[in-house]
Amino acid sequence: MPARRRLLGWGGVPMGHFDDDIALLDAELSVVLDTFTGLADDDWARPTHLVPLDPDLPHWTVFELAGHFDISIGLTRMLIDSAQEGQPGRDRTSFFIFPRSEVAPAVYDYAYTMVEGKRPGDMPGVLAETFGKTVEESRATPGDTVGSGYYALMRLDEFVPSRVVEAVVHGLDLTDALDREPVATTAGVATTAGILDELLARRTVAGRPDDLADDLAWVRAASGRAPHSDPRLPLIG
Repeated sequence: MPARRRLLGWGGVPMGHFDDDIALLDAELSVVLDTFTGLADDDWARPTHLVPLDPDLPHWTVFELAGHFDISIGLTRMLIDSAQEGQPGRDRTSFFIFPRSEVAPAVYDYAYTMVEGKRPGDMPGVLAETFGKTVEESRATPGDTVGSGYYALMRLDEFVPSRVVEAVVHGLDLTDALDREPVATTAGVATTAGILDELLARRTVAGRPDDLADDLAWVRAASGRAPHSDPRLPLIG
């Protein structure tokens, strides 16, 4: 059998095979769902460490974080549902290039909208359905399908890796709020680190700081989940 050809994305960045990316997203969502499923009643009210754009607003609790997971992962299904002809305007990296001052307030409010009328105990079931259908529908859809990627048209095989970043980074928010060790897989952290490396190169000067050679440390600093003195950071919030 011939060797699998390594695909290249925008800027010549190596891409994983689409089936592998879906399997990775499935693995990341599974550990996130397991964490939510095992929560005690008091855990849902724990505040996350995420600081809103408006510092006078309360931090999301674990409950609202679950709402954010529901919408951020569910966007994959919206892309599939909106399949159309068109030129993709973003990829897995440029998805994360946006003016925070314009986007952050809407993202903050969406989390509250997604849990409106629900109880914490409802959320594991809600997330199980969203996560399961996202993976199932992605597997049943060609990777070159083009649809709405929230900011612009995107290919499905570019959007799925961006959801791995969401699962890994917000999985850190979840375990940090619970004072637990991270649950992200090694492969998920490596994929997220690679996308953040490319994001650094596109936004400013390439090359992560020498003291952030470890992928998990890099993901934390680049996503604003750990402080760092490098003025290029954080890349996303």
